[in-house]
Amino acid sequence: MAKKKQPIGPRPVAPKPAPAPATSSIRTAPVRTAESSVRPAATRLAESSTSDLPISKRRVAWWPPVLLALLGGVLYVNTFGHQYALDDIAAIGQNLFVKKGFAGIPDLLRTEFWHFSNISLGYYRPLSLITFALEQQYFKDDPNISHMINTGLYALTGLVLGVLLQKWLDRKTIIAFLIGLVFIAHPIHTEIVANIKGRDEILSFLFISLMLLSYWKHLESTESLWFKGPVSDWPLGGLLGLFSVIAGWVIGSSLMVNTFGSTAGGIMGVIIMGALSGSWLGLACASLYFAFLSKESSIVSLALIPAMQYWFARRNVWQSLISLWPFLIVAALFFYQKQKMIGTLSGTPPVDWANYPYKILQTEKSTTFKFLLYYIRLLALPHPLVYDYSFNVIPSGSKGDIMTWAGFFSLIGLLVLAWRGFVQRTLWGFGIFWFFVTMAPGLGFIWMRGGIFAERFTYAAVMGFAFVLVWALQKLLVRGAAGAEPTDGKPVPVRYASLLGLMAVVAGLYSFKTVERNRDWENNFVLFNSALPYAPTSCQVQRHVANEWIEKGLKDRAKADSIANAVNGIKPKPTLEQVKKGQALIDSNIARANKHGRWALDHLQESTRIYPNFGEAYFSMAYVFQKITPNVDSAKYYYKQTIRAANAYAPAYNNLGVIYQGEGFAQNNRQKLELASYYYNRSMVVNPAYVDGQNNRAALMKATGLDVKALPDSILNKY
Repeated sequence: MAKKKQPIGPRPVAPKPAPAPATSSIRTAPVRTAESSVRPAATRLAESSTSDLPISKRRVAWWPPVLLALLGGVLYVNTFGHQYALDDIAAIGQNLFVKKGFAGIPDLLRTEFWHFSNISLGYYRPLSLITFALEQQYFKDDPNISHMINTGLYALTGLVLGVLLQKWLDRKTIIAFLIGLVFIAHPIHTEIVANIKGRDEILSFLFISLMLLSYWKHLESTESLWFKGPVSDWPLGGLLGLFSVIAGWVIGSSLMVNTFGSTAGGIMGVIIMGALSGSWLGLACASLYFAFLSKESSIVSLALIPAMQYWFARRNVWQSLISLWPFLIVAALFFYQKQKMIGTLSGTPPVDWANYPYKILQTEKSTTFKFLLYYIRLLALPHPLVYDYSFNVIPSGSKGDIMTWAGFFSLIGLLVLAWRGFVQRTLWGFGIFWFFVTMAPGLGFIWMRGGIFAERFTYAAVMGFAFVLVWALQKLLVRGAAGAEPTDGKPVPVRYASLLGLMAVVAGLYSFKTVERNRDWENNFVLFNSALPYAPTSCQVQRHVANEWIEKGLKDRAKADSIANAVNGIKPKPTLEQVKKGQALIDSNIARANKHGRWALDHLQESTRIYPNFGEAYFSMAYVFQKITPNVDSAKYYYKQTIRAANAYAPAYNNLGVIYQGEGFAQNNRQKLELASYYYNRSMVVNPAYVDGQNNRAALMKATGLDVKALPDSILNKY
């Protein structure tokens, strides 16, 4: 007979009944109502003899997980066919390691997430980038496949949640389903699922859910190895174990390629992951590691492991906390890996008005309180939804701001309620606790870095909101709501008719909003313009819309040039009719280019009105005058304005160099060629990794022998 697994925490001295035989898959336990508060708090916190391992196995009805998975897939079907949008371009299109497919995976495991954006935010999230590399290997640049995979992962999240919630809420199948329904249908998730780059968040939450489910199976298990348990456990254990072993090969062969070689590193990875994959506890640890590789903010999930045990497995605080030790080891190993791979744990984020305004204003703390209210409001009423909340969509908090004080007192009230819910082990208490834990990274981004509000920070927090919402509606509409599934003889649909009807309306409205919002993520042009009515005071939205008009203007100019080349290329020579027809098309395209350029300038002027020192907006203005509506003097002026506002913006120096180089050769003016060399060198000083500056400097030096690193003000001001 297999030896029974020892509990993680210390066993109580008092004897306890032996667990039921492993062959019994259903063991009844005394019904404890979630709102029960008969015993004194001190007694409840200290209980231990009734909550040792293994806990009673809980049955799972499969219709809720299947329905949640189907709903998660159906809601995002209309993202199929969408293009890359927003951060997709930087994470996929401009990431040279992703573009290399398999060959780029070792580099992806050694670089920051935004490596090719020339900023160091300290983000180490290689797992989603690896999945993008795999897609590039097999499907090249096909965003449709990426959207389908995002949707599939979201549907899988619904399946896992459907099972996990039933494990937590024993014999409360309908309540568990409704909580999962709110999570899956909530439209605030569109920024994550409809935006391909959001896969890091999807994977993080999915693996956190798998970690919690695997650890719950560990609490239920009477066997040390999952495959010695019931056959019904094999699909989850087998699939998760298979993924872990394959990932072990990929990660091991990539991380240790320079130390032991690709094959030896892969074998070591397989051995490590294979050893972990034999038990539920090991699979839980592996899932946490994959969650970390998806997003470092998964660290907050460590608080969910003891919370899950305390609230739903009825273990005491000490038993719940002591069980964390293997997960703490995984966390320590991951952050050691991160430090070794990218050389930093925190990075050196830029401090700019557009993205980190509250750091400059020194209002991080007061703004955090204010934003808390905005997050709660958006969870309850997710409209309007905007992809960008940068300066100055939501004005800074302050001591004289009523919203700041309302947020502060709301925080105090929620903390008091959270403590009360913790002591009494209430469902709403767990919801508030989950909300605080999962919102910690988003609120911390404001508190510590002075960063901006973002819908994506609420992705996991929706679960906490769902717990509170469903509990409140159940309490209001269902008699005897504190107990388990009704046993008074009334049919379940009749007893829950009011609750189900209202939740159908809520889920229907959320689903409608989700499908509608998905359309905004079709491409950058649609997305950016969809935000204008709701965020006209965002300097970033105004600039993004302008850049889309610039792109259209560039295409118009390119088409005009193409027509001119085609006409000039006619042999032996074009007829008068062909010239007239070609010129008409050229004029038409140039007129469109000029119109698009004017529209771009209108938005850019509004952007700089909102934020007068917005260097990137000045850069876009200069680009319009350089490429779309040619005016060399205006282009120079706005590039210099860019440098005054953002003296570390390398492209401005480079483009000034391009202008002076063109003028220098055209006018045979050596001083302008010296200026070109000087500005190329300046672009490399402010950003040594800036490739365009390096290439232009080298080409000019080869052609003229110039390598100017300093010039007198008299020359700099002359032109």
